Amino acid sequence: MSFLNTGRAWSPAGFDTYLRTLKRPKWVRGITIHHTAEPSLQMRPHGHTAQLIENIRYGYVHDKGWSSGPHLFPDDTGHIWGMTPLTEPGTHARSFNATHIGIEVLGDYDSEDPKAGRGLNAWLTAASAVRSLQKWLGLPKTAFNFHRDDPKTTKTCPGKKVTHEWFLKLIDEAATLTHPPTPRCAGWPAR
Repeated sequence: MSFLNTGRAWSPAGFDTYLRTLKRPKWVRGITIHHTAEPSLQMRPHGHTAQLIENIRYGYVHDKGWSSGPHLFPDDTGHIWGMTPLTEPGTHARSFNATHIGIEVLGDYDSEDPKAGRGLNAWLTAASAVRSLQKWLGLPKTAFNFHRDDPKTTKTCPGKKVTHEWFLKLIDEAATLTHPPTPRCAGWPAR
């Protein structure tokens, strides 16, 4: 396990291209959705940066002793940031680490609004990433769960304001978009 994708970023279209370069992992059975909580949208007014993702990785290694982390960190600027390679199991939810790709959506959706503004932008980017992963892996669109579905946690993650039904509709919407959300921070490298 590793952090080899730390700081890499893709646009939704670039992410699809990237997936075509990878061998499909046999261990993946689904996708687990999280929210970062900290940082929240308010704390990151311009989305993620490579340095922030590196700081998160540093905390996982030095504070938690982890040898991997979540796989992806979509934000409201239309970028999908990487951390743990998609071909390796990550660390993100005790019951799902060995079988699910972990995605951390920027924001705190116990208090921030996932259905409007920057929150919606972050969730549209996440839905696009999930849709791409499901297509690449040959998974049904229902092959996702939330961190709070882990029987070994009491967390509300990915936030009380996010429901399975709403996110499933967003995945459907991502499949019909003719173009992904436009990044608002065009200066960040999106591969």
